[in-house]
Amino acid sequence: MRSDRAGGGRGPDLDCCVVVGVDAVSNRRAESPDVPIVALVDAASPFQAVLAQTAGADVVLPTADLEAADLDRTPGLALAMDAASTIARRRAEVARSSRRVGHDLAGAFNVIGLAAEVGTAGATAPADALAHIGSLARDAGADAWRAARPDRVSRRSLAAVDVARVVRDATTSAGGPEVEVDVREGPVWAFADGHQLSAAVTELIGNARRAGARRIRVALDAERAERADIVVADDGTGFDPERRRDVGVPHNAPPGSDRQGLGLATIAEFAADLGGSLSVDDDAPGWSTAVRLSLPTIDEPAADVAARAIAVAVDQATAQADILELVVRDAPLEESLDAIVTAIEHQLPDSACSVLLLRNGRSLHHGAGARLPAAYRDAIDGVAIGRGQGSCGTAAYTGRPVVAADVTTDPNWIKFRDVATEHSLRSCWSTPILAKEGGEVLGTFAVYKSTVWSPDDAAIKLVKRFTYLAAVAIEHHRLFRELAESELRFRSAFEGASAGMALVHLDGSLLKVNPSLSTMLGRSEGSLLHANLLDSVHPDARAEIRAAWDQLAAGHPSPTDPEPTIEVQLDPRLADEPVWVSVSTSIIAAAGERYFYIEIRDITANRRHLAEQRAREAAEAANQAKTDFLTLVSHELRTPLNAILGFAQVMQMIDVDLDEQQRADSVEQIVRAGEHLRDLIDELLDLSRIEAGQLAVQLEPVDTADVIGAALDLVAPLATPRNIVLVDEGRDADRRHVLADRRCLQQVLINLLGNAIKYTPSDGRVDVQVSALDDGNVRIDVTDTGPGIPPESITELFQPFHRLVSQATERSEGTGLGLALTARLMEEMGGTIGVESTVGVGSRFWVEFPPADDTIDERAGGSAATNGVAAPDDSETPAGVLLYVEDDRSCVDVMRAALALRPNIELRTAPTAAAGEAALAAGDIDLVLLDIGLPDRSGWELLADVRADRPDLPVIVLTASAEPVPDTAPAHERLFTKPLDIGDALRAIDVVMAASPPLHDIGELLDPIEQ
Repeated sequence: MRSDRAGGGRGPDLDCCVVVGVDAVSNRRAESPDVPIVALVDAASPFQAVLAQTAGADVVLPTADLEAADLDRTPGLALAMDAASTIARRRAEVARSSRRVGHDLAGAFNVIGLAAEVGTAGATAPADALAHIGSLARDAGADAWRAARPDRVSRRSLAAVDVARVVRDATTSAGGPEVEVDVREGPVWAFADGHQLSAAVTELIGNARRAGARRIRVALDAERAERADIVVADDGTGFDPERRRDVGVPHNAPPGSDRQGLGLATIAEFAADLGGSLSVDDDAPGWSTAVRLSLPTIDEPAADVAARAIAVAVDQATAQADILELVVRDAPLEESLDAIVTAIEHQLPDSACSVLLLRNGRSLHHGAGARLPAAYRDAIDGVAIGRGQGSCGTAAYTGRPVVAADVTTDPNWIKFRDVATEHSLRSCWSTPILAKEGGEVLGTFAVYKSTVWSPDDAAIKLVKRFTYLAAVAIEHHRLFRELAESELRFRSAFEGASAGMALVHLDGSLLKVNPSLSTMLGRSEGSLLHANLLDSVHPDARAEIRAAWDQLAAGHPSPTDPEPTIEVQLDPRLADEPVWVSVSTSIIAAAGERYFYIEIRDITANRRHLAEQRAREAAEAANQAKTDFLTLVSHELRTPLNAILGFAQVMQMIDVDLDEQQRADSVEQIVRAGEHLRDLIDELLDLSRIEAGQLAVQLEPVDTADVIGAALDLVAPLATPRNIVLVDEGRDADRRHVLADRRCLQQVLINLLGNAIKYTPSDGRVDVQVSALDDGNVRIDVTDTGPGIPPESITELFQPFHRLVSQATERSEGTGLGLALTARLMEEMGGTIGVESTVGVGSRFWVEFPPADDTIDERAGGSAATNGVAAPDDSETPAGVLLYVEDDRSCVDVMRAALALRPNIELRTAPTAAAGEAALAAGDIDLVLLDIGLPDRSGWELLADVRADRPDLPVIVLTASAEPVPDTAPAHERLFTKPLDIGDALRAIDVVMAASPPLHDIGELLDPIEQ
């Protein structure tokens, strides 16, 4: 379907209008971008209307029967073609304006440069230069005016209007006693914006008054074909004859005008868009000035329905686009609502519309509705919602439209009918404005008329469509207001926060920083932008932060997990002292991109305070531990000392006659108490060496059968008196080798076996079993039939001085150091220890070791105890000279008494290192017993001198100190710790004196204490 038919009032550039079907719109628009196009669509297919408008049709005309449509008889076609021509003309003129502006503005801005040149030239500036500047300035003003043309044109809504009625109404509103009106009664139809036309007539009357007119005449001349001329004549000062041709040019106002000529420029632009013109008559008899506004006319609409359909087709598209444009560019809500009200008023003749906004869910307040009388708006502003609260209050309360065809009889208007009739408002139809989601009532849209009236289907559809737009505008405004408030709060919090904050790209580059972070990093905000945040932290911490960021970007942890916080040190180059910060990171998304939101807090003072607090707590704990330790040690030392001193004092008493058995028992008690003290001191020393990392552990293949046998032999005397059976399962049948320190492993087994015997009742049983585990490790189990250990006590078993009550003796036994030392020895050897216990059944302690590599040669014998070294026979009683360098008189006396059993050994003593050197210088010394704690110098220094002078002289070192052997001490020396085991000491002396073996062999015979 195609028709190139002339439309009324067309300009010379647009002399035809194309009428086509929906399928041809796109091709026709591509061929002729400026041609007016009317698209005929099926009235029953809204989809066709959408396609036609999207393809570029100026006007979409619904037709009941598209296939049988007769172009000469299609209702409203002539009006549609006029509308399309007007729209195309507006589009073309706007395009031309844009092109002119783009071309002319470049030249217009040269005014500034020329003005500068003229200014520097001063009085010598040529007149033609000044004239040129003036011309350019006028052109610049016109160009600036044209630059805003698209915005002014886009706000115009076109409809078929009765020019005669518009002119009469405008003259009545703006006229006065000096204004004469000559407008015929019959309608004169034009396709225009009624509001713009009314404003143009009002502006022309105002211009005449500003020109000093005492008489003004407004006339409508519609005698010429297809033209209607509105002529406003006055007797004022008139136009300058030389400037009449420039009427309507912006910034070229006639004398007496106070609006820079923009009023006439707006009218001229409005007329040009409609295919009309604005001019000044050269000859107007009886008048000094006559301004003529000429508009093209159209045929009278065939019927009101057809006119309304065309108006809806044209105006709705333009109005909706304008309203949406206002919403999108975030115009004030009042402006968007005014545009909606105006659009409805255009579509519903003789109506006045309003929008009321609901506040706090309780009352309605004015939003838009300029055509309603101000007094009436004030009267209903703030009305509470509810039934009987007029159409709007009831509609907002019920959420449904309310039609009051006659407010004088409607029950909802009882409270408001007087104020309505006072302002000639007879009917009111109110529709609630509902939110798109949830149906929340946002306000009401009301249509008032001065007559009894009810809306038809077309009006209902129209208002429904624009009510939806009102909801969009209100929600958009509310959303943006909330967003603006939220942004303001965020910006205020971001800028004013004491913590450093930053928005960071996923690669670590800074996108935005706040002043606190700038201060923290010692750089300006500008210099930080696009720098990498990782460069500001300590190099050692960058990998940790990068890994956490990568995990967060990959979705780990999940959004519900706490934000990862990392404590790191800033780059040392940023401050003189170390600065510690906590870095908290979350991920946010905006505009399709993801960013890190990072908070950085200076925790240097907190860490310093925490470190000081921990140090205080550690010192307090250490002091308390020291107090507890000294209390426990004091108790443990005083108990055996009490026995030693007590029995010794009894034996000293002259008046007490002890028989041989009593004396032997006393001596045995003294010896036992002394041995207990020695064991306690040894265990304390071992623990202290382990804590100080000075216990030397030598790992080697150890035969479990040999070590278990030796340990059982040592603890057997404890089990025999109480008839406790010691069972070694598979000692010879399943020999296994483990990687351990022989001496430490034997001490571990002695402790475990001693504890098992101690807490097992008489006639009980203690089992030792060796087994291989699935992982290859070897386990040694020590199981007893004792009372078991309560679960709450197991965790404290390996704490120093923690002792359980023995069921056998019903009291705490031992020092409480055995299991603590055992656990630490296992840790030093790389093994593990554990316990399982059932109250009333017994306990099972176990230790595990890795198996020994079979390729490692087992060292025969290991470090044999001195107890295993036999004393020489009487026939081989050793002889020689022994120098004992010792300052303690009691120790010397003990050694002299012991050597009474060796009559062939001569004892010489020296109380100081100097005396010892003198005795050695005299010669004839076969063996030296050297105490380390000498009053004038360390025994280690004296030993170094002896080794330098007599490297082959045997030396046995005695010490009561817990300090380790210094690195400077000569190798191969062996130690005895005080208190001495006299038997061991004598055997060692016997070996040295009798055999005099090389020094490196002595170490195999003596019981070494790790250096």
